Amino acid sequence: MGKMDEPVLVVPRTVLLGGDNFIGVRGGDFSAYLACIRSHGTFRRRGDVEDDPSLKQIIPYVAVRRAGDVFLFRRTDRGGDVRLHNLYSIGVGGHINQSDVGDGDPVDAGLAREIEEELIFGRPRRVALVGVLNDERNAVSQVHFGLVYLAQTDGDVRVRETDALSGGFVALSVANQHYDGMEAWSQLVLEGLGWRT
Repeated sequence: MGKMDEPVLVVPRTVLLGGDNFIGVRGGDFSAYLACIRSHGTFRRRGDVEDDPSLKQIIPYVAVRRAGDVFLFRRTDRGGDVRLHNLYSIGVGGHINQSDVGDGDPVDAGLAREIEEELIFGRPRRVALVGVLNDERNAVSQVHFGLVYLAQTDGDVRVRETDALSGGFVALSVANQHYDGMEAWSQLVLEGLGWRT
């Protein structure tokens, strides 16, 4: 099955956002968003929803911190999405696939799979939902909605998919030096979490 044939989790825009098509990262109480995703989410073929802004594809997006440092990724030109080639990122994210879920919670299962697919943690990590992300500025982001997680660790972290990503821990000030070369979601996370220096 190709990537465009995978069933991915979507929620109708009007149900998830109402008329509030905000741009950026929001903190606060996420329970209403999570309840909406869990009760109104359905799985649809990815190829059928990639150009449909009436549906929001739900994307767990994980940033990693160790003390004052942040894990800075750089996407290679061998990754799956040409639009992201050679851009910097402070997070990894992906769709929630129907195969992730089984009988479990779709959000938790999608988050767990994304972390295991992308990263190797040398020590236990603590993961918390710290924001929701929406961006209406282009056709790609109009069809996605991010659940922004912060994974904190005091150990080593390595990229698992080294053909598509490289990276390592850097000071937050160094990450900010790459702001102009970052994918849009990373820019919004830096700003929304107060990490922009």
